[in-house]
Amino acid sequence: MSLSFRELLKEDNPIIFDGAMGTNLQKRGLSGNFPPEKLNLDHPEIVKEVHTSFARLGIDVIETNTFGANRIKLQMYGMGNLAETMNREGVRIAKEAASSSCLVGASVGPLGVLLKPLGTVTQEEASLAFEEQIRRVAIEGADLIVIETMMDVEEAKLAVSAAKRVCELPIVCQFTFGKEGKTLMGLDPSAIVETMKDTEIDALGANCSNGPETLFPVAQKMHSISPFPLIFQPNAGEPILKGRKTIYPISPKDMADWMEKYVNIGVKIVGGCCGNTPSHIRAIVERIRGKKQD
Repeated sequence: MSLSFRELLKEDNPIIFDGAMGTNLQKRGLSGNFPPEKLNLDHPEIVKEVHTSFARLGIDVIETNTFGANRIKLQMYGMGNLAETMNREGVRIAKEAASSSCLVGASVGPLGVLLKPLGTVTQEEASLAFEEQIRRVAIEGADLIVIETMMDVEEAKLAVSAAKRVCELPIVCQFTFGKEGKTLMGLDPSAIVETMKDTEIDALGANCSNGPETLFPVAQKMHSISPFPLIFQPNAGEPILKGRKTIYPISPKDMADWMEKYVNIGVKIVGGCCGNTPSHIRAIVERIRGKKQD
């Protein structure tokens, strides 16, 4: 990839991210008894296989398997001391898979606990955990920081501030919304934009959630008021449990149809979250690659 992320933002074409890490690891036998980031240490070849399955499609960014690799969340598994190693290996594996074909975005998810006064973690503790994670992925050579699946805007802002303190990489920030179009803390898209507009992020949007249909009104509202380029990476629909299998109902073609709608209203960056396979992302690439935006 010859262009940086900020250079890609200035181009007329949409930017395309990859699909799901977690659900694609599950298809390869990942159990729910340990954090998926542990595979960076135990089975890097499986993680690299997922990355490569997306990187070969001609996308712009793949995301590291570091979503939950912060010390606070890993302490729930007794693995807090492995945070630095998991982040280091997560970036290394992704960079190997990306080669020169695409950029590597370092995935930074929520801490998995509530901040005080609702929870037990102080802002200082949260900031330190984000700083530790983001400093490591930056040192290892990530091209951008992808703060994602955020439910608490205050936690998101702590993560953004931490990133600003420890590196100069571009920052993407994504929230998750419920069916009613609000975050878990009850904020609608307007409130999110208003709260985040004083941060120095490079793109704002949403990922995960219930699917592209649920997030589309969020994208429309954000586009009308956001000072930032927009990024949306929905799930492949709301999951359905069939026996012991979890099915994501939206087909690759339907996902591409939706992502074209997002691009048509002005969303700059698209991709997929849970349930999005390489087939989904291939369909998106074929549909919107080279599509010009105003």
